Amino acid sequence: MTKSLIKKITKRILFEGKTDELSLHMSRAVVDNFKKKENFKIESLYVEKGDEYAVFDLVCNFYEDNTMDEPFSINAAADMEEIELAIEYNSNYFPMSMNDFVAEVKETIEHELEHVEQQNFEGREVFNDEDIHHDDEDFNFKYLTSNVEIPAYVRGLIKRAKTKKILLIDAMDEWAMENKKKFKNFESEWPVIKDLWMFYAIDNIRILKKFN
Repeated sequence: MTKSLIKKITKRILFEGKTDELSLHMSRAVVDNFKKKENFKIESLYVEKGDEYAVFDLVCNFYEDNTMDEPFSINAAADMEEIELAIEYNSNYFPMSMNDFVAEVKETIEHELEHVEQQNFEGREVFNDEDIHHDDEDFNFKYLTSNVEIPAYVRGLIKRAKTKKILLIDAMDEWAMENKKKFKNFESEWPVIKDLWMFYAIDNIRILKKFN
């Protein structure tokens, strides 16, 4: 894939999308409460796609750990009825790391919204736990190339790219460097994963217009 083609596709993805008010509302709630250091829960959030809709809660807890070697770490999970965020942070890195924090919060919200939609809306892929096991030697590779994680990671990284005003492929590489230690063989696995993610973005460019 040529660099000019990547730029062209990425710009279309980034600038043809409409604003997602729900995602914006959720991200602002996380950032605002992080600044106040207050855990929170928002009940009965609503997302609609065509004739279908989903109602779910957002739960977010903050944990200060000034022994961390990094500014923050965001762990997230989602099911049909809830998105849960657990955010660890080292206050010594703030407010200097706030821009990166905001970008990752927005990315994570989009990623988990994809999983909520997958589990609530007809025709969306749902992950089969029997297909992959945590004790597999290549668990990370199987997970990142599964039929539910490719859409979620691409959707989240589009948000990261737009927030930081960078190309999608650069956002992917940035994510990869942040998570390099999770790979069994980074040099061989990451190029395959990145190609799958980018080709998914290209193939679904019309669908991705609805994303921020």
